[in-house]
Amino acid sequence: MENASKALIMAASVLIAIVIISAFVLMMSNLTSYQQRNYDVTLTAQVAEFNNEFATYARDGIRGSDMISLMNKIVDYNARYTDTEGYTKMHVTIDMNGINEKLLYDDDLGNRLITEQNYNEDTIVNIVGQPNLTTVNGSNDSSAISNNSAIRQLETKYEQKYCNQLAAEIFNIDSIANNSSYTSNKKVEEFDKERILPKTATDYYTTNSVNKIYEDALLYYEYIQFKRTYFDCSASPEYDRATGRIIKMEFKCTGVGE
Repeated sequence: MENASKALIMAASVLIAIVIISAFVLMMSNLTSYQQRNYDVTLTAQVAEFNNEFATYARDGIRGSDMISLMNKIVDYNARYTDTEGYTKMHVTIDMNGINEKLLYDDDLGNRLITEQNYNEDTIVNIVGQPNLTTVNGSNDSSAISNNSAIRQLETKYEQKYCNQLAAEIFNIDSIANNSSYTSNKKVEEFDKERILPKTATDYYTTNSVNKIYEDALLYYEYIQFKRTYFDCSASPEYDRATGRIIKMEFKCTGVGE
């Protein structure tokens, strides 16, 4: 009888152990499923947020200023994520449609900024510059990205508000810089009279000469004109089959606005 009782106790113990183990396995399975669902929900939200950020440009009548924003996003994304995170590189094609020649102050001087008829994700850096990624606390910090484009160099050199003024005053600058009867000192004197740049900015032209400022003004004028152009999204965005992310966009320039 005693042996039978021990056997029953042992069997009960085994049964309880089996129940506990089964409950634990079930709990871990449910926990894993819950974590997977949370991961899938988070991933879906991230993909939707990413696509929305770029899909907003997939329309007609986009201003050049918006295209510059898009190009910066693409250059930034390709530089920061595709190598380290394993994402597919973002591709873009931009057909200037011959309109880049209409961005000039003087047709005979040629393009200084928008020199190509067609751009892609690699060549748009010639317009917006290549980001310089700085590692901060072991990760890439977007606030530490500096843009080394010719436009950013001018905006650093003159300050953006004075760059706008140079572009707006390009006719007056042209008339001074290309007046064959003016000496270099006379050009500076006439330039100063026009008050195109403030007195505190005299080093801009005493160091670089009015002729150099004219060259800078031509470049920034072209940039301002580009910001006034219009683009159509010429094809629906393409998506990565594995990640669901947008990986390609196509645009065509349609004209210069006001």
